[in-house]
Amino acid sequence: MSSLERNEPAEAELISVRKALRRTQEQLQGARDREAVLRNELQHRVRNMLAIIRSIFSRSMTSGGSIDDIADHFHGRLDTIARYQSFHSIDPMRSVDVEQIVRDELHSFQFGDDPVITIEGHEAHINQDVAQLTALAVHELVTNSLKFGALSGGDARVRLLIRWTVAGNALTLEWLESGVAIIGAAPLRRGFGREFIEQALPYQIGATTSFDLRPGGLTCIITIPLDVVAAPVI
Repeated sequence: MSSLERNEPAEAELISVRKALRRTQEQLQGARDREAVLRNELQHRVRNMLAIIRSIFSRSMTSGGSIDDIADHFHGRLDTIARYQSFHSIDPMRSVDVEQIVRDELHSFQFGDDPVITIEGHEAHINQDVAQLTALAVHELVTNSLKFGALSGGDARVRLLIRWTVAGNALTLEWLESGVAIIGAAPLRRGFGREFIEQALPYQIGATTSFDLRPGGLTCIITIPLDVVAAPVI
């Protein structure tokens, strides 16, 4: 056997080792690239969340009222944000059911099954970033209704209908209050809640919103594109 023939197995083994080394290097580089993407995404989400919190805190402070009222409003809004950040940490790709959004916000104010409230809509899901902003909008509507509207209590004639429909590539969420005597005098004054719905939602998720204020009733309609990606706050 020639020396060339004797070296062939060793050379073949060396080639195999080099190929395995290249594959390992490629896998390590892929892991580094994924880590960089995840790190950048985390930094973006943290900056975005902090910007939302700063905005909520600033608007809560300038909305007036006692320190206790301001603290309650801020804590409620912060709890809503925290709920959807928890969802993201468990499963970043999980979508959120619209009915769950509505019921979670009502439950956060101790509303369960209430004859005043009717909830209607077929199953519909939205991504977590859009769900967080939608939940904040519902939170503000509940807060206003507790002060001035159908959830303020004391009148068996009042009704709140919350319903949603999907048509084409858009979700329409309707908040309909009726039979409310006081609402004509103090309807969803221009504070954080209304500014958030009328200004932040169109900017961040391309929503179209409308309010119809009338004696005895409030109608808020929010239409959201289902393929939207939430715009950054900063």
